[in-house]
Amino acid sequence: MLSFLKKLLPGSKSPVSNSSYKNGYEKPPSKSQREECEYLGLTIKPKMTSHDVWRMINDAVENPKYKALQDAYIAEKNSPFEQEDRGEYGDALVDELNKWEKICYPDQYLVTYKKGKTLRSDIVEFERAYIEDAQKPYVKIEALLPKIRKPKNDEPSIEWEKETTFRPKQILDCKKLPQEIDMFDVAKYEQILAAAKETEAKFML
Repeated sequence: MLSFLKKLLPGSKSPVSNSSYKNGYEKPPSKSQREECEYLGLTIKPKMTSHDVWRMINDAVENPKYKALQDAYIAEKNSPFEQEDRGEYGDALVDELNKWEKICYPDQYLVTYKKGKTLRSDIVEFERAYIEDAQKPYVKIEALLPKIRKPKNDEPSIEWEKETTFRPKQILDCKKLPQEIDMFDVAKYEQILAAAKETEAKFML
């Protein structure tokens, strides 16, 4: 499956157009993105969208120097609370949280998951993970799912704006894409989803 994805996503990463920001389809960089860029020493230029910043961070952490800085940033944010959480929730739940917190940094994933009795696959951008302090605590994952926009007088685009949540047990398969989907490449997005049907079939047996 991963080799197939690499064939579908060859070459260099094409830039995201800032026109989407002007049209209101893209959000400005978030506070957490600005804080992370400051820690990593990355400059957010005027008119950059949250997706532009997401892409910039994603490119930067391919360099071991920036990856080490990002790991330190995550550890620094989590350290004041981790020991307290381990005492309250136990090691297994905190270890699961740590696993998903690392995944919730700038990447896109091809995810096969269950929602109720429905089995689905989609390209997912994970936003954050945390422990839901319910009667029986569990790791809750917030994510964005894609929505295809088809403006009347413009080319169709993919917007990751549909909010959803997961529990880890709902996620049956999760593969990092070798290259993120360009927001205007709807055809490639549909190709990847078609290929994901092979993965879905394994979980239907």
